[in-house]
Parts: sequence; structure tokens; C-alpha cells
Amino acid sequence: MINVTTPYLPSIEKYIKYVEGIYNRKWLTNSGPLTQELTVRIEERLGVKNLLLTSSGTMALQIAFRIKELKNKSVITTPFSFHATYSALEWQGANIDFCDIDKQTWNLSTQELEKLLKSGKKVDCIVPVHTFGNPCNTKQIAKLKEQFKFDVIYDSAHAITTTDKNKKNILNQGDISCFSLHATKLFHTVEGGGAVFASSEEHEIASSMINFGLTGDKAFQPGINGKLSEFHAAMGLAILDDLEMIEDDRNRQKSYYSKLLNSKVNFQEIAQNTKASPSYMPILFETQAQLNIVQKTLNENSVFPRRYFYPALHQMPVVTKNNKTWQLPKAEFIAQRVLCLPLYYGQTNSQIESICNSFPQ
Repeated sequence: MINVTTPYLPSIEKYIKYVEGIYNRKWLTNSGPLTQELTVRIEERLGVKNLLLTSSGTMALQIAFRIKELKNKSVITTPFSFHATYSALEWQGANIDFCDIDKQTWNLSTQELEKLLKSGKKVDCIVPVHTFGNPCNTKQIAKLKEQFKFDVIYDSAHAITTTDKNKKNILNQGDISCFSLHATKLFHTVEGGGAVFASSEEHEIASSMINFGLTGDKAFQPGINGKLSEFHAAMGLAILDDLEMIEDDRNRQKSYYSKLLNSKVNFQEIAQNTKASPSYMPILFETQAQLNIVQKTLNENSVFPRRYFYPALHQMPVVTKNNKTWQLPKAEFIAQRVLCLPLYYGQTNSQIESICNSFPQ
């Protein structure tokens, strides 16, 4: 059986070595030494600062939305994303609206966003997503931010190693950039996530917020328990040395898929001179019927790709129950036709060939 992904596991000896230290210290959570070490090493590896590790990527989003006080505020996000992008905003009581996506990059369309802003719509914050690790048009978003005065919180769940045209990590963009360290991701801590803050003051507030709002032993603000444990940090440290190897292997697979399927499907357009994290292998069919045929054939051969993200967020029952409708034809078109093929460390060329041979000629 071949699933859409298989979590990468490091050398068990390396992981146990870290765990033995946890047993010796008996410091299991609350910003322990491994969490501190992982924070520093990720900052150094990615070229970022003001990084905060959290218990999940969704928690990172919730903290970011809380810091920007988005309750009852107007927020625009993309309809083509995982449910957590929407649900974390809903959880914080934001007034959510959607902007259609670009049909080539599958990211939030800056052209459509500009139209919304120029129509006079009041916007307090936008939440773009680097979809499948593909960097958004951050330069244009920054220009619109300066002109229309709103906050920018990036959902970078898929994009931890993505770089922009200046070869800088994409997590440096926006007011806050949140990422996931879930087991399915390119780099993971089993469960976990984090955020990078442009403001050191907001980083300090968030650090207290994930620890019940405490500073030392005194209440500083309302908070929640959103900390990363030492056992999760140990997994991250054990994997971090292998990150380049994992990336290279996934990039090899993506290139081979692209070579074999070039005449059969379409692909997401990546901006020139940028680098997208090899987090997924999404392909685009001409019709939903073609997708259904290929998915059925693959399933019959014990291969299980996945439809990310279908249906589009604005079409999900939890959203449509609010009796509001959106006309977002590009997002609907893409959502109906995208299938993510298996991509994980160690998948062989012969396995990829077998998958691609299942496609109609």
C-alpha cells in the first residue's frame, strides 16, 4: 500500500540519545533545553528570528490571530486551503471573507485582492497561504498593506524551507508567519508548529500567551497551554540534520513525476527565482471526471493519493451554514481538479513509474 505520504523517522539511536537526556533531567515541557536548542537551530538554519515553537500549526495561527485582536474584525483569506486556516479564524471570532485565487499559482490573487480593497471594503487583516509551499506574491501584498493599512499573517504551513526571489526564507514576510511541524510535513516534530514575528514585542507577548499568559509565576494576560514538549523537540532535533537530504530526495521525486506526467496533466506555477518547499506533489486535471478515473484506478492498485483541498473552503457546510455565498470560480475550478500524488522520503523511481503508468494514455 502506498499512501499520499509517510512520516520521515530519523535514526532511532539518535532519537533515544535525546530522550535519555530528558529522562536524566526530568524536564519534560515548559521551554526545556531541547525546545530552546531546537528554536535556535531552526532560526539559524532558516535565517529567521523571533521564532516561537508551539504545540501545533493551528495553535500558532490562533496565537497570531489573538495577538492581532481579530475578534469581530474583517479578515480576508483564501478559499483554497486546509480547514485549519478558516477554523482558527472562526475560533477567534473574526469576520471572515474570501478572495479568489490565481489560476496558475493557486495562491490568493493579488489582483482580486486589490479589487476588493479598492471597492471600499474595510479590511483589518489578510491571511494568505503559501499553497503547497509555493510562495505568494509577497512584494505586491506588502505594497497593498502599505497603501490600505492592514495586518498580514501568512499561513506558511507547507513552506518552512520556501525562499523568495532574494533567497530569503519566506517566513520573514508579513507581520507574523505561522508554520506546521505535523508528522505529515517535510520537517516535523510529530505534533507541533511555530510562528515567526516581525515584532520582538509581539514575540514576547506570544511566548507568555502559550504558557497560560504567565510571565514568571505571575499572570500577565489571558493565555492557553500551547507549548511544545521536550519529546517533540527531541524528534525535531533528530530530524533537523537530515532536512537537506529529505528535501533533495523529495525534489528528485517531483522532477521524475513531472517528467513522466508532463503531457498528461498540468502543474502549479512556481514564481521565477523562488524555491518552494517540496511538501506535496499536486497535479491538475483538465476535468474532475479525469481525476475521478485516475484516483479510482490508483486506489484499485493500493495507491492512495488525496484531494487537497476539496471542496473549497467557501463551499464547506461549516462555512455555508452562515447563509453567505461567494462567487469564486477560480478556486472552485482548481479545487475540483487537483490531486496530490504520493510524496515521501525513500519512494523509488520504480514506484513512481508504477503510479504514472496508471494514468490513461
